[in-house]
Amino acid sequence: MAIRDHFKAVYYDPSLEGLPWGRREIERFLPFNPRPKGREELKEEILSLSPDPIGDGKRVLYLAPHRGSLLKPCPGTKGYSCCGYWVGNVAVGCPMDCTYCILQGYLNEPIITLQLPWGKFFDELRAKARGPRPLRVGTGELSDSLVLEPFLGFVAEAVEFFARFEGAVLELKTKTDRVEGLLPLEHASRTVVAWSLNPPKVVEEQERGTAALMARLKAARLCQQRGYPVAFHFDPLLHYSGWESDYQMLIEELFRWIDPRGVIWISLGTLRFPKGLEKIIRQRFPRSWILSGEFLPGEDGKLRYFKPLRIEIYKKVLSWLREYPLKGFIYLCMEREDVWEAVFGFRPGGTRGLKERLESHTEEFLRKW
Repeated sequence: MAIRDHFKAVYYDPSLEGLPWGRREIERFLPFNPRPKGREELKEEILSLSPDPIGDGKRVLYLAPHRGSLLKPCPGTKGYSCCGYWVGNVAVGCPMDCTYCILQGYLNEPIITLQLPWGKFFDELRAKARGPRPLRVGTGELSDSLVLEPFLGFVAEAVEFFARFEGAVLELKTKTDRVEGLLPLEHASRTVVAWSLNPPKVVEEQERGTAALMARLKAARLCQQRGYPVAFHFDPLLHYSGWESDYQMLIEELFRWIDPRGVIWISLGTLRFPKGLEKIIRQRFPRSWILSGEFLPGEDGKLRYFKPLRIEIYKKVLSWLREYPLKGFIYLCMEREDVWEAVFGFRPGGTRGLKERLESHTEEFLRKW
């Protein structure tokens, strides 16, 4: 389904009518008959009338002025090493519907919000990115980076901005195959296009509304052929009967389509979720099997697989990846230092150390790419 056909309604904050740039934004959506409505009124309407507010809210787009910062550091989590990523929250919410998605419990309103004006993101980036090495910046934290494109048009503007801006590197993280708008752009290798990957079984049963695995890989190949550095995120890795053969075949298929020498980084992360999300998953996806494993609360309060099981999963996936001539940086997303040592044989030095390693690697990779 085209994204233009996905939304059943578009609303906007009434205050946009009093702003010159706000009126221009409203005009962009005139074909959808956008209507003014307060955020709280809209939120309460969906929560009170819908049997599945989260699902129905995915078909409502809301245009709103954002008074805070659009560029923020990844919040990380206590006791676990974070990669020092920066996040641009231009869009909040996602029309896709993965069973394990943390946004189901993290966001407190069942709508997709476009936070305006997105020019603030570029202004904030100019002010922030003044270090000796490029910041790693992404837009895939609170939404999928490409799922609303080329409908919105933000990505084309962002790619062209980063092509001229040496202070940061943009990562577009997605589960779609919507790369047609990227292919003709001049990107100067300053944009990394990244895919979240899982075996076909997981995609079909747990990632509703996303592109099929083969569609993602074909899209990644097209981007790599156009000179984009590409990246992959095996996150969440899921433990189930037959997971080893499924993930091993996934990696084999990946490198049938992709030149491993052009992969800038790969992250690994096992399934984890905050308390409370389990109830939402069981209500919305009663047939899902992802909660059938044994989960224990971590230092940050999130439920995770037992540590020896996480280490086993990481070691096996890492061994399969190392069968290929990868030059990319492989790292664990939100993991403890002792898990790093068990998997890689070293500790990254916490969030600061991991951030410095990744930024140094990014600078070196792009110099040679």
